[in-house]
Amino acid sequence: MRTIIALTIALIAPAGCVDAPLTPAHLDSDGQLHGARMEQGAFHAEAAHAPAQEAVQIAAVLAPEAEGPLTDAAAFAPEVGEIFLHIRADRLTHSRPVTYVWTHGDTREVVEGVLAPSTTLAMATSHRIDPAAVGPWKVEVFGEPLADGSRPVLFERDFAVTPIQ
Repeated sequence: MRTIIALTIALIAPAGCVDAPLTPAHLDSDGQLHGARMEQGAFHAEAAHAPAQEAVQIAAVLAPEAEGPLTDAAAFAPEVGEIFLHIRADRLTHSRPVTYVWTHGDTREVVEGVLAPSTTLAMATSHRIDPAAVGPWKVEVFGEPLADGSRPVLFERDFAVTPIQ
């Protein structure tokens, strides 16, 4: 008898709708959902061995240190010697090939590498800095080629080599 009453109440009682429409109250003035922003770059990648896709978040630090306590920076002194890109890839289930590209003006250095699953920052690539190479720089991480031949940008970061006062 209790089961019948509980079942009757469950069938009659109003239930919340999972696919309720969004209203203006759910959106910011720029059209984004409240709280939907992420500081980390998100991307999806096709797995080479399976048709499933993964949503992966990349967190990165650009630092003058190869290991130990890291100082994330957007500007480096020309005498820095070398800059290190440390990456953490959340929700990545297996390693995958990537291409790191360091760009200064018309000069590009391409470094083949691997993006590996991790729960902590790990040094992914580095670039030696010529003290004369001042100005704007960019480091990018490209994923495996898609079906159309394009390579998705998984992460990019602008920085500068400039005399720091």
